[in-house]
Parts: sequence; C-alpha cells; structure tokens
Amino acid sequence: MKFAVTPCPNDTFSYGALVSGRIKSGFEFEFLDIEELNLAAESGKYPVTKLSFPAYLKNAALYELMDAGAALGLGTGPVLVVRKGEKFDPSKPVLVPGMNTTAAMLLKFYAGAGLDLRPAHFRSISSAVARGEAAAGVLIHEGRFVFSGEGLELAADLGGFWTERTRLPVPLGCICIRRDCVRLRESVEKLIRESISAAFADPDSVMEFVREKAQHLDGEVLRKHIYAFVNDYSMDISKIRGKLLDSLAECAV
Repeated sequence: MKFAVTPCPNDTFSYGALVSGRIKSGFEFEFLDIEELNLAAESGKYPVTKLSFPAYLKNAALYELMDAGAALGLGTGPVLVVRKGEKFDPSKPVLVPGMNTTAAMLLKFYAGAGLDLRPAHFRSISSAVARGEAAAGVLIHEGRFVFSGEGLELAADLGGFWTERTRLPVPLGCICIRRDCVRLRESVEKLIRESISAAFADPDSVMEFVREKAQHLDGEVLRKHIYAFVNDYSMDISKIRGKLLDSLAECAV
C-alpha cells in the first residue's frame, strides 16, 4: 500500500521506523512536497497520504481523517516574513507554499480576503523574498526557524495568531486514508503510533534518515522542528478533532 508523506523532519522522524523496516508494515513510502500531496488527493492517488488540513476538508468525499499522525503546532506554525527593515504590505503579492496549504489559510485568516497569493515551492520562498523578487512570503518546515539569518524579519507569527484567536493548536497536517481503504484504518493507525513511539524511544535510530531528507542540517534546527510538531496530538487527535474541524470550516467560508 502506498503511503505518501513529506520530506520534512516531523514526517521523516515519525515514519522513519516504518521506512527502514524496523517496524514491518508493507507500506511503500513516497515523499513529496505538501502541495503536491494536496493536489494528488483530488484524484485519490494515494491510499494513505499526508494532507494539509484545508486540503482534507476539500477532499473529504474521497478521504477520511485519521486520528494518528497529525502535525499540530502548540502555538507554533507558519510565519509571514519580509526583508529586514520593511513592513508587510497586503496590497503586494505574497508567496505561499501552495494555495491548499494551512499556510495560505492562516495568511487569509490573519490579513483577510483579497490578497494576491502566489504559489511557490516552500524551499524557494525565503531566498525569493531576500532577493526582493517578492515583497513577503510565508515560511513553513525548517524555514520558519532560520529566517532571521537569511536577511528576513518576522511580519506576523501566523501560528501564534491562530492559537490566540481560537485557543486551539495550529492544524498543520494530517494523515488521511482513502475511503475505499477505510477497513484498514485501525491497523494503519496502530502502525503509525508504533513508529512515532519507536522514534521517541530511540531518536538516534531515525536521525540519519531525517538529515537525509531535510532542508537544513543543523541539529538544533531539526530538533526544534521535530519537537514543535510531533507531540501528544500526533498519537491521537480524537478529543480535539471536532473543534479543529469546526474552526477550519469557519475559516474556509
């Protein structure tokens, strides 16, 4: 069964034990940019896939949200950045890592509708803003931890804004199973939880794989990323899923 996730550290940490075969699963993993996964979901390409939460809502007829494997930020999430010394101007184009991402949704939640959003690969956004090719951009993954060293400064902490307004963790990514495979949901969730538990029990066993796929190799950056987004909610979001989905649906209106 194909299982598609991103190459970001929280995913490679969470699923490293499954990828390596240390935990037997039968999964065939593919690693793609989050917006590629969001777009692939429209045709139901992958039986099990990581999606941005807004993309799940868009494709809920094809996919069911699972309670294991979610990436929720505890007040931490995408950041809006500009070049040092500049201010955010909502009348100018803003780079986002995909129109279906939580990053794009949070920007609209913060700044309102009518923005000129320009999709770009997440790895290209910080350098494009630093070079003046775009007035502002939204950073995700490791980029949201290192931008101050790239000639950029914070215009808005979008994850913090979400949590301040909703009193909920930041709904970044989730694992979904295609509805024709839902009979396997329980076994897939069990394997996901086993893999996350194995990574926390022995982080060194997966860190080489995390570094292999990472955007930034600095160990402290990787640790910050992992521990910001792999937490108790990664094991089970059942107690909070209703509130999250209600808040997301309101933002999507």
